[in-house]
Amino acid sequence: MSSGRWAAIAAACVLAAADGLCEAPSLDPAAMLRAADAPRDAFQEGVIGLKVVVNERGKQPQASAMELYVSGGDKSLAVFREGKQKGRKILNVGDKTWLIVPGASRPVPVSKSQRLMGAASIGDIARLRFADEYVATLSPDVEAIAGPSGEERCHRLDLSAKRKGAAYPTAVLWVGANDGLPRRLRLSLASGKAAKDVVFTRYDDMHRIAVMGIHDLVAAGGANVTELVFERYEKRALDASLFDPVGARNLP
Repeated sequence: MSSGRWAAIAAACVLAAADGLCEAPSLDPAAMLRAADAPRDAFQEGVIGLKVVVNERGKQPQASAMELYVSGGDKSLAVFREGKQKGRKILNVGDKTWLIVPGASRPVPVSKSQRLMGAASIGDIARLRFADEYVATLSPDVEAIAGPSGEERCHRLDLSAKRKGAAYPTAVLWVGANDGLPRRLRLSLASGKAAKDVVFTRYDDMHRIAVMGIHDLVAAGGANVTELVFERYEKRALDASLFDPVGARNLP
């Protein structure tokens, strides 16, 4: 499993909209994982406009605008609209991912663990689900974690990957005790070393992810942070050819 097969991530990426208010989560771990996936599942097809801001210690922040075309739970096409990677595209269909470079004769198969910008990898924006990738164990205690408006009460889910050879075999997901929305995700390598900390900083009034930060815990002592800002959600039908390497390459 690649670096982004959690979500949010994300996803990511991920990332999705809830059309109604979230209900208080069941205390069944599998049900809690499904509830954590609800924001992504509700935005089934359309275009998401987002900004990626890379903050690395000792360097000026770098920003780039992207459009993310999504369909169903397993198809996404990311298009860089500005910045150093302007014109590049990342197509994800199920377990297959391609890099499409302007002027190149053919798409290049790549891993979802390949980085896009800063701490954000291709997998961090793929529309993949916690419940599909992990088995969860619920911690008996409610924990308080730091949030943008102070401490928040959260349930802790310890996650084990379903697939052998996963890039992050174990993870910890904290979800809001009142609404079941993801608040924080910590991903660990096979060695047990923590690799990434993903903070779901803000949701909008429709419970869509508005801001999330990806902290690189391996480099610079966690000081390098890549922020994803979701500026626009546009639900609309998309041509199926967008999710074919040839059709994706022809998208302006």
